[in-house]
Amino acid sequence: MASKTSIATRFSRHLLLLLVSFLLVIVGATTIMEMFRVERQLQSKLHSEAFNTLNLLDLELKTQQRAVSRTAQSQLSINSLINIGSGQYYFHHALEDLTLYTAIEDALLFDYVGNALDEREEDVRWYSPKLVTETLTSGRGHVKFINGSFYIIEPISYYYAVQGGIIAKINLDKLTEGALANLSHNYALKIHQKWGYTEGNLDSLGIRVSMQPTQNMLISKFDISVTMNEPYISMLGEVTPWLTNFSILALIAMIPLVIITRRLGKKMATPIVALSNEVKAGKYPITTSASDEELSTLAEAFNHTTREINRINELNIQEERQSGQSQIIAIVDTVIDAIITINTKGYIATFNPAAERLFGYSVAEVVGEKINILMPQHFAREHDAYLHNYLSGKEARMIGVGREVVGRRKDGTTFPAELSVSPMRVSGQQMFTGIIRDITSRKQDEAMKNEFVATVSHELRTPLTSIRGALGLILGKFADELPPKTQKMLSLALRNCERLTLLINDILDIEKLESDQMVYSFHRNNLYSIITRSLEDNEGYARQHKVSLSFHADIENAYINADSTRLQQVMANLLSNAIKYSSAGSTVTVSLYLQGKAYRVEVTDTGAGIPAEFHQQLFERFSQADSSDTRQVGGTGLGLAITKSIIEAHKGNIDFFSTLGEGSTFFFSLPSDSAQPNNQRLQSGRLSAFQMLFVGSDDQLVGELRNQFYPECEISTAESVSRANLALGQQPFELALVEYPFPEALDKLMDQLSRRHIPVVLLTHGEQDVPDLGIVIAAHSIDTLNINGLKSELRLILKKEFPREAM
Repeated sequence: MASKTSIATRFSRHLLLLLVSFLLVIVGATTIMEMFRVERQLQSKLHSEAFNTLNLLDLELKTQQRAVSRTAQSQLSINSLINIGSGQYYFHHALEDLTLYTAIEDALLFDYVGNALDEREEDVRWYSPKLVTETLTSGRGHVKFINGSFYIIEPISYYYAVQGGIIAKINLDKLTEGALANLSHNYALKIHQKWGYTEGNLDSLGIRVSMQPTQNMLISKFDISVTMNEPYISMLGEVTPWLTNFSILALIAMIPLVIITRRLGKKMATPIVALSNEVKAGKYPITTSASDEELSTLAEAFNHTTREINRINELNIQEERQSGQSQIIAIVDTVIDAIITINTKGYIATFNPAAERLFGYSVAEVVGEKINILMPQHFAREHDAYLHNYLSGKEARMIGVGREVVGRRKDGTTFPAELSVSPMRVSGQQMFTGIIRDITSRKQDEAMKNEFVATVSHELRTPLTSIRGALGLILGKFADELPPKTQKMLSLALRNCERLTLLINDILDIEKLESDQMVYSFHRNNLYSIITRSLEDNEGYARQHKVSLSFHADIENAYINADSTRLQQVMANLLSNAIKYSSAGSTVTVSLYLQGKAYRVEVTDTGAGIPAEFHQQLFERFSQADSSDTRQVGGTGLGLAITKSIIEAHKGNIDFFSTLGEGSTFFFSLPSDSAQPNNQRLQSGRLSAFQMLFVGSDDQLVGELRNQFYPECEISTAESVSRANLALGQQPFELALVEYPFPEALDKLMDQLSRRHIPVVLLTHGEQDVPDLGIVIAAHSIDTLNINGLKSELRLILKKEFPREAM
C-alpha cells in the first residue's frame, strides 16, 4: 500500500518539479550551445593542424631537394664529373654527407647516358636509368614518387650541357616523422590514395577535417591529403567544467525556491487539510470557515454522500441478515444429514429436521439436554472424556471426518452412523458442530458382499477344486484309455475349471484389497530364490505354449523384507501374461539386478506389444488391451491390478514399457533389506523363531529391530488396527510391539491381545501417559531407545512367558 502524503507536500512537489524541469531545460539548451561553440573551435584547430602538417611535410621535402641541388651545382661536382677518374674520391664523400642526419636514404651519381657511377660491390636495386631520363633530356631537376618512395634528381651541367647528375632516394618514414610527431588527434596521411600513415579510428562519430596541399607547395602534384578526426566524446572534456560550474550555481539558486514553494504549498493546503480532518473524524454535518466557494460545495457534497451511504448500508445489512439467515435455515432444514451443535459442556444448542427424523426426538425435547441421550451408555462416557481432553489441549480424538459411531434413537434402538465433528466460535463462545449420517444401508451392503464372498469361497471354490482334481486325475491316469472325443471334452472341462478357479481367486484377492484385509507375512527372503521357484512352477505352462524361459541375474543374495507367497503370485501373473502373449518358439526373459538401494526385476516377452492408447488403464481392474485377447489366451483382467497392489504393499513400484509388434517389458523394484543374518540357528526340535507383531508405521525402527532379532525373532508388521486384528486371527504371536499414541483407537486391539494373553510393549513418541492395562508390561521412548537394552528386556519377557530358549 502506497504511503500517504499531505496536500501541501504534493503541491510543493509539483511546483518544485516544474521549477526543476525549467532549470533542466535551461541547462540543456545552454549545454547544446556550448557544445556547438566547442565544435567550431575544435574544427578550426583541426584545420590548422592539418595545414601545418602539410606545410611541414612540404618544407622537409624542399629541404632535401635543396641539399641535393647544391651538391649537384657545386664546381667541385662539375670538375669531378668531367675528370671522373680523379674525382671519384670527392663524390664518395659528398654523397655520403647527403645521407647523414637527413631523410635521404641513399644517393647515386649517374653519367650523361644514365648509367650509375658507383663503386659499391652490391647492386643498387632501387636505381633504374628510366628514373633520370626526363632530367637528362630537359636538363632540369625533378622530384618523383614511385612505389612508396620520393626520388630527387638534379643534373650536373657543364657549359649548358648535361654531363650527368645526382639521384637521391628519400626515406618516407623519416620524411614524415617530424610532421606527424606532435599530432594529438586521430589522423590519416595518404599519398596517391595508396601509401600513407593512419593513427586512431577515423570512422568514429566526431569532427572530421580533410585537407590537400595548396598549389604553391612542392607536394601538391603527388595527390597528398591529410584527414583529422576528433570524437565527440572528447568534447565532454571541454564542456564538463562549464557544466559543473553552471549546475552548482543552479543548485544554489534552488535553495530559496524550495523554501518558497514549501510555504506556498502549506498556505494553499491549510483549508483543505482542515476539511479532510473533519471528514476523517466523522464530524457530520461538516462545516467550513473558509470563504472559498469550492470548499463549501465540497463540504456539502460530503454531507449528502454520507447520509446516502448510511441509509443504503442500513438497508443492505438488514437484507443480508435476513437473506443469510434464510439461506442457512433452508440449507440446514433440507440437508439429508443430521446436523447438531453443542456447547463446551455437551448441551445441545440446535437440532435440524433431519436429526429429528433420524433420532425420533423433536427440537423441544433435546435442546438444552446433554448430547449423551443420543448414544449408548458406554459411548456416552467416552464422549465426555474426549470432550474434556480436547478442551484441556490433549489429543483431539473427537475431531475428524468419517468416524464411525453408534447412535441411539428415542425408542432405544441403535444404529451405525458416521460422525464428523468440527469446532467453531459463535459470538466468542466455543461450539462444536456434528454431522451424523446413518450408514445402516452401507453396513447391510457390506454384510451382503461379505456373505457373497464367503459363498464364492466356500460354496463354489470348494466343489470346483474337487471337480478340477477329479478331471486332472482322469486325464492323468486314464487318458490313453479314453476315446479322443471324450478326452477332448474332458480337457476342455479342465481348462474351464482352471479359468473359473483363477477368476474366483482374483475376485477374492480384489475383495481383500478393497476391504484392507489382505494379510502379508513379511520375513527376510531371498528374491533370487523366489524368482527361481516361480520359474520352476511355470515351466510346464511355458512348455504348453512352446515358449522357453530364461533367467539372468547379476546377484544371487538379493535379500528383501517380503511375503514370499505374495511375490510368487506377482511372478506367476507376470510370467503367465508374458507366456500367453508370446508366439511359439520365442523366449521370455527374466532379469534381476541391483539398482541403487532396490532390486529390480524385469519380465520381457517378444509378443505383439500393447497399444499406446491402452497404457494408461493397463493396471485397472478388468482391463485388457483387446477383448479378443481374452477369448484367445484367457484371463480375468484382474491380475495386473492385484500385482500392483501387492508390489505397493511391499513399498515398491511397478511399471512397463512396450513397443507394438516387438514385445513388452514389465518391471518392478523392491527395497533391499539391510539386515545382516547371523550364523546362529536354534537347536532342532524347537520352533524356528519367536513371532512378534509390530503395530505402527515406523519403517526405520522395524528395520533396526529385524536386524537385531534375526533369526531368533520374526517380526510381522501392521500399519492399522484392522490389519493387526486380521494378523492375530491368522497366526499366533508371542509378543506385540505397539507405537503409542496411535492414529486409531486401540481399545479393540488391546481386547484382542488380552484375550490371547499376548504381552504388549509400548513404544512411545516422547513422554506419554501410558494406559493402565494389565497386558502392557513395559514402555520405551523411541526418541531415546536403546536397542540392546530392549533386546535384553524382551529376552527376559519371552523366557518368563514361554518355557523355551529365548533370544
